Amino acid sequence: MRISLIVVRLHVRSMANLDDRFDIDHRTEAFERHERGLLVCLAGPGTGKTTSLLARTAALTGRGCDPETICYLTFIREISSAFVDDYTERFGAAALNTAPRISTLHSYACRVLRNLGFRIGYDGDLLFTNVAEADDASQTFLEDLLRLIGRDECRTVPQLREHLKRVKAAWRDAVDPATLPVLPSAILGPACDLLRCYRLVDWDQTIALADRLLREVDELPDWIAKIRHYYVDEFQDFNRAEQAVIGFLADRSESMVIVGDDDQSLYSSRGGSPDGIRALYIDERNDRVSLVKCYRCPDTIVAPTNTFQAAMSASPRPMTQSRAGGDVLCYRFKSSKAEVAFLVEYLNSRIAELPETPKPKDGIVCLFPSKRVLNAYFDMLSPSIPCVKRSVGATQTRLLMERVLGSLLSPGQRFFERLLLNIYDNVKPRHRHLIVARVLERDVSPSAACESLINDGALTGRALAATREFVSTCNAIGARNVAEVAQLLSVKTGAAVDQIAREIDVLLAGDDVDAVERIATICDTLLPDTATPPVDLRAVQFLTVHGSKGLTKRTVVVPGLEQAWLPGEAVNQDLAERRRLFFVALSRASDRLLLTFPHNRGGNDSLNFDMPGRGTASPFIGQAGLTACYHE
Repeated sequence: MRISLIVVRLHVRSMANLDDRFDIDHRTEAFERHERGLLVCLAGPGTGKTTSLLARTAALTGRGCDPETICYLTFIREISSAFVDDYTERFGAAALNTAPRISTLHSYACRVLRNLGFRIGYDGDLLFTNVAEADDASQTFLEDLLRLIGRDECRTVPQLREHLKRVKAAWRDAVDPATLPVLPSAILGPACDLLRCYRLVDWDQTIALADRLLREVDELPDWIAKIRHYYVDEFQDFNRAEQAVIGFLADRSESMVIVGDDDQSLYSSRGGSPDGIRALYIDERNDRVSLVKCYRCPDTIVAPTNTFQAAMSASPRPMTQSRAGGDVLCYRFKSSKAEVAFLVEYLNSRIAELPETPKPKDGIVCLFPSKRVLNAYFDMLSPSIPCVKRSVGATQTRLLMERVLGSLLSPGQRFFERLLLNIYDNVKPRHRHLIVARVLERDVSPSAACESLINDGALTGRALAATREFVSTCNAIGARNVAEVAQLLSVKTGAAVDQIAREIDVLLAGDDVDAVERIATICDTLLPDTATPPVDLRAVQFLTVHGSKGLTKRTVVVPGLEQAWLPGEAVNQDLAERRRLFFVALSRASDRLLLTFPHNRGGNDSLNFDMPGRGTASPFIGQAGLTACYHE
């Protein structure tokens, strides 16, 4: 099999269009019967793609395929977790013990690097992160890198971050970063060297390295060689580098089912594009099928969704509804104060209607085009209704606890050690530069670099005492000296030594499979003030539209639907993606859809600033065939 990722070649032979063979009520059979090669499916929102993939799993295992030969890959963790939930609902909790591999493509690539990374200097315990984020870990890496570059053109961490973003974009686009203009390519060598010596892998670099390793080895690892049947979900959001890995896997498998929707491609910021799935769908070498019967939304919601799709797409695929009913409301208000007052009453009424023990799909969600708009409405609504948004970053105390506990499970992880070095105030930037230079020079851990510098007499006074303490701490972590590690954490976090020691014993006695969850639970226990509150299914969930992929809720509300925010000042491809955002927002509700916006905003409203289109209805409302009625 070959996946045509960039160039679409049209031939005379007609494509295998399975829509002609199966009517819209029986297209799951195309999944069940597919045996070899590539099946490409364009699946509209809520049209049963997961049901079809689960039906394929039952069909394959019914034909004698071992579940180990089946692998489901998707774009983000939330979608893979939802697939696990749906798999459990379909086959039972016990079936998870023998389920196919279910993961994100990045998780798959991380395992490739852990298996094969020793070939390119990535031996030992690896850490995967986004080195261009604005968090303390990325700041540490960028500060270390900046001192190594020493170029007049790049003098600050923000400048370096922007240059690294260009390198990351090249990785995403499957372009050699060395071909970039002089400054980013000059940064590339030191950046890659420092990443490797820290055994640190950037999120976008992960795919590029995994692709290289897979193509270079004579024999694939056994766990990959066993896989004969792949499912690839949300293909429209994968970038070119990710699509290249998928193409490599397709060529070495018996079958691959690729599911996506060009009208739901939302991640151009990560290199995603609707072009990839469109090219596959019209390539005559592939079987193809479409899913267009919507089982999520009733007819009153399907109608404006179809109307908007016709306005946004050159090749619309109108959905048919599976049921009647539902409710669509669209209101405009004199002010955001009046809008919020209405939303409080409306949302509290919807909460009161929830069953006593609601399921996730029974709930209520408010969707927003950006975090800025989300945070503004959360601040206005949260005093009056139970609502929840995704948690912000952890405190420094919790981060320290998480990292030390993680180091106990991965002793010797070099970047964990580097982050631990930050807590020693007497190790000044000039000393850290010496340590980092020694890490690079000898390809050793920060603790080993410190020992080397101590032996050379390069550190004196308070810096010498601090680095000795740092080395002792790293040795205690490496030896899993529970008493010494517990004492350190108690001093730094204020938690009781005995309680920390007990929790560490439990952690070390457990299985690495669920290590992240167990570390989070321990941190919740030891640092209760930092714990994330338990999920309240009666609370209104606040999400950006990007965060709602794969989501189904009974009630969906889209407040603040002004032209200023959607589409804002977007043009060309950005405008096309903003339209797809709105299309996704329209199609999340299984019963009620409410759209609102204000004409004016008060002085205490954080969105009250001059912006073209503020106070004006988003044009997307009219393009969906809806009219915003004035509400007192």
